[in-house]
Amino acid sequence: MSLIDSHCHLTYDALAADPDGAWQRAREAGVEAAIVIGIDAATSPRVLEFVAGYPDLFAAVGIHPNEVGLAGSNDMARIAELASDPNVVAIGESGLDSYWDRAPLDRQRGFLEEHVELALELDKPLILHIRDQYPLAAEMLAPHAESGLRGVIHCFAGEGHEADPFIAWGWPISFSGILTFPQANNVREAARRTPLDQCLIETDAPWLTPRGHGKGPNEPAFVATTAARLAEVKEISLERLAEATTANARRVFGL
Repeated sequence: MSLIDSHCHLTYDALAADPDGAWQRAREAGVEAAIVIGIDAATSPRVLEFVAGYPDLFAAVGIHPNEVGLAGSNDMARIAELASDPNVVAIGESGLDSYWDRAPLDRQRGFLEEHVELALELDKPLILHIRDQYPLAAEMLAPHAESGLRGVIHCFAGEGHEADPFIAWGWPISFSGILTFPQANNVREAARRTPLDQCLIETDAPWLTPRGHGKGPNEPAFVATTAARLAEVKEISLERLAEATTANARRVFGL
């Protein structure tokens, strides 16, 4: 049985001191590949430098919605330049987040449109960070979905029904350690609504440590815990869940 962590930050925050060690532990836990995410024009080059040393790590480059308030006028041009690297399999993460008051929503919307244009130009999936803005995001993205945009809803955390527009477009929904939290019935409802062939699993490491791993930083190795909980929610075996989500990730990111 093997798994793919569809979203992690191996070179950032608590994992930055020893990303190689974290990835080695993940490989020992049965994680066969991972997508490592950049959050702005400064961190994305470090992501590319790191994944270049591993045949089973891939990159996404973009400017996180909480970081767009600090983005410079040339930062999206830098992201576009980095996105041509063959190890870049997705654009992002980009999106809308009104939970944190770090950037005006209008500015987030403008940057989201620029990420959409880049994803369409390069024909790469767009990894979407959405928090407390699922209806607005669906409204903004609907015309682009009709034009062929491929999106990935990272770390879904909304109400179950808020996943429906994205599911209807055939976009995968990625589930994180939140799925294991006792109060996250909304996320488990979304998981029940999402067809198996549209399910992905992720850690969002070093954040959102699944239940059962203490209070330390999250790691890609812990994606197995989220996989086990998703299998329970879907009422299927862990082996079937692992096979499906791994195949989904390979298809979505062209691995």
